[in-house]
Amino acid sequence: MLAAVRLALSWMTVLPVGRPGVPDSAAAGRAMTAMPVVGLVCGVVATALAHGVHAMGAGALLSGVIGVAAVLALTRGMHVDALADTADGLGSYAGPDRALEIMRSGSVGPMGAAVLVLVLLAEVAALGTLVDSGAWLAPVAAVVLSRCLPAVLLRRGVPAASPTGFGALVAGSQSRVAVVVTGLVCAAAGAALAGSGWSAATWWAPAAGAVAGVAAYGAAAGFGRHAVRRFGGISGDVLGAVIETGTAAALVAAVLLL
Repeated sequence: MLAAVRLALSWMTVLPVGRPGVPDSAAAGRAMTAMPVVGLVCGVVATALAHGVHAMGAGALLSGVIGVAAVLALTRGMHVDALADTADGLGSYAGPDRALEIMRSGSVGPMGAAVLVLVLLAEVAALGTLVDSGAWLAPVAAVVLSRCLPAVLLRRGVPAASPTGFGALVAGSQSRVAVVVTGLVCAAAGAALAGSGWSAATWWAPAAGAVAGVAAYGAAAGFGRHAVRRFGGISGDVLGAVIETGTAAALVAAVLLL
């Protein structure tokens, strides 16, 4: 498991913890199972930096910008790039081959740009609000939750959109046990979105958060089915898009649970 965590961190962050070379599909699958650990690392760093600048006098907005920028720097911006590409592919209403070609083009169209701006604005505003309220656990939990979502898209039987690329390496890599366990982690992270709302007066908040976590997991599965219909399968861009939108949705949910 330690090797899987190292591989996941080396793939999904700039941290120099991995070994060179392309792993086999089994190792790649284990790394995707370890994705919540990547979320924990990114969430702790982003939340700490956001609280740090807030303590130095930065307002909620700037604190949110710093926290989100920290995640972008840690992940090399790969998930926002994937989100823009996926939005352009879906917005094209083209067939699978043409949609994948659009996603690989490297340019960002109007649909991708609009979705990207809206999602990042939501992340900045929500994270800033959480930091301004003094929340520590909720922002970390939101990033962990988002990294749970790829598992349900990578369950066995879901094809890759292309015979090459990252999607082909990890598609179908998650067993039923891994999908169920990751779903439970997603529910637990959802409950933690309530942050400090674990009092008798707000007993409902953790329960509502757990429901939100399960709902996010189900929504990711539904989006995966839609991606299979539109693109012919799952790709790295689809996984990144789910992570980025999941982060925004979880942060917003945490704000609503304050």
